[in-house]
Amino acid sequence: MATEAGAASENVELSTRTLLWNPDDRREVEAGKLRWAGGIEITSPNKEFGGWSGLAISGDGTTLLAVSDEGRWFSAMPLYDERGRLSGLAEGRMAPMLGLEGEPLAGKALGDAESLVVDVGPAEPLAGNAYVGFERAHRIWRYDLAKDGFAARPEQLLTQRHFGRLNPNGGIEALELLPPSTPGGEPRILAITEDTLDPRGHIKAFVADGRRISRFAVKQRAPYKPTDAALLPSGDLLLLERRFSMLAGVGMQLRLIDGNDIEEGAIVDGEVLLDVGQRYSIDNMEGLAVRADRNGDLLLYVISDDNFNPLQRTLLLMFRMPAAVSPVLAPAEGTLTLPRTPAEAGSSGEASASEGAAPAPN
Repeated sequence: MATEAGAASENVELSTRTLLWNPDDRREVEAGKLRWAGGIEITSPNKEFGGWSGLAISGDGTTLLAVSDEGRWFSAMPLYDERGRLSGLAEGRMAPMLGLEGEPLAGKALGDAESLVVDVGPAEPLAGNAYVGFERAHRIWRYDLAKDGFAARPEQLLTQRHFGRLNPNGGIEALELLPPSTPGGEPRILAITEDTLDPRGHIKAFVADGRRISRFAVKQRAPYKPTDAALLPSGDLLLLERRFSMLAGVGMQLRLIDGNDIEEGAIVDGEVLLDVGQRYSIDNMEGLAVRADRNGDLLLYVISDDNFNPLQRTLLLMFRMPAAVSPVLAPAEGTLTLPRTPAEAGSSGEASASEGAAPAPN
């Protein structure tokens, strides 16, 4: 049975508009070393919709989960056209994230969720623990969504005292899970900050094995700052970064980091796969999720944080990474089903009006 807080989960009316990668040239589909695979602009009359900063996607591409920097969950069903391109979003639901005592998180002080990763494995494809990284009150919490859905209360795993001093608005911006150090153990947590620098001027990053913290760094490529990361089946790490200035506007970069380089004391860098500015269909891109298709290619999903600013947009973009870009791919893990609410019994929310939209093939 849903708790009182869990009952606050609600349907969200969504409207979407399909995008061109280059609005001035519909034939352009190459995106650096990636390929454009569709994108949408998402709007909603719900004033609490927006600010999406962390993203997860199910293994079959039919369920999306996001967290906002004002402490909310959002789930929906991505829709695809006959060519497999992202074309819409349906069945939107939203709910407040809960605190340690079961109270909804309110405002930026405690609700500034910036990063998300969901633990799911082939043995239990329907079960998932959601790990969420917060800024300002820096911490990593774990929510048992499989058991309690959006009514889940968090378990506090790590706080600022484990990481040392972090910039108030430049803390943990990217989370990923690494295999446990011992068989049957808990996964290790990889965390990358936005712009907390070490004495050498590199971006601070960590691997937490329980309460044991190993430190490494990511080479800064100014003016870009990390906003999310995704672990690829090959073991490599894909890093999403953004830039902004009043003169140049927004920019988006994707960097591929060799997973073997990540070790205590290392300074890691990587090949830039994509580096674009605002002539393309981007905004303040903050959330990244990856899944593999049957051909061994990777599908990358990127969501923007509109900062609740009417001059910005909520965009969901999809790119294809050919297997040749990251050639050593392991089989994709099982399908992840992300619960929307503990008491849900069927479809809900408004479907996108996107033409020809249909659930994605596996």
